[in-house]
Amino acid sequence: MKIAALILAAGAASRFGSTKQLADIDGKPMLQHCIDQANNVLPGMVFTVLGNQHQNIAANITGSQLILNPDWQEGIGKSIATGATYLKADYDAILVLLADQPRVKSRHLHQLIRLFDGQRPVCSYYRESVGVPAIFPKVNFDALTELSGDQGAKALLQGITDDLLRLPLPEASFDVDRPEDLTSWN
Repeated sequence: MKIAALILAAGAASRFGSTKQLADIDGKPMLQHCIDQANNVLPGMVFTVLGNQHQNIAANITGSQLILNPDWQEGIGKSIATGATYLKADYDAILVLLADQPRVKSRHLHQLIRLFDGQRPVCSYYRESVGVPAIFPKVNFDALTELSGDQGAKALLQGITDDLLRLPLPEASFDVDRPEDLTSWN
């Protein structure tokens, strides 16, 4: 089964005040940290959706194939749709990740993949809700490609409750939204 990692990193990070994807985490950009974790699990099958500041970000990362979302201002849903459209013909499943969840490690991604049966979505469970990282099988690809606006993967996951597999992952509850979040990330 071919699984692609799809990292979402296209937004402007307006609350952060600068290019959040390049914020320093242990001496490397936060986005690179996420790419590295994904490559530990799915080497060579890591894709990153970029939009805002895409040239600057691309010059500072390695180890990921890049997908440009020219309509990144439309929200996270559009980034997922852009990535899913790009990947759907070549992969059996897509692992959706956020670039700003630095506590999510490769061991957590391995746990999600071990839970994945190829038929049902597997998602993280934190803050008493479902969310990403999450793996979507091919049966969900059309729904992914139809996302738009700020309707991200969480909205899709909430609508699939019957067949959804959940992994308790409190580490995913932490995301970097503001510069001060960087002081308490580890």
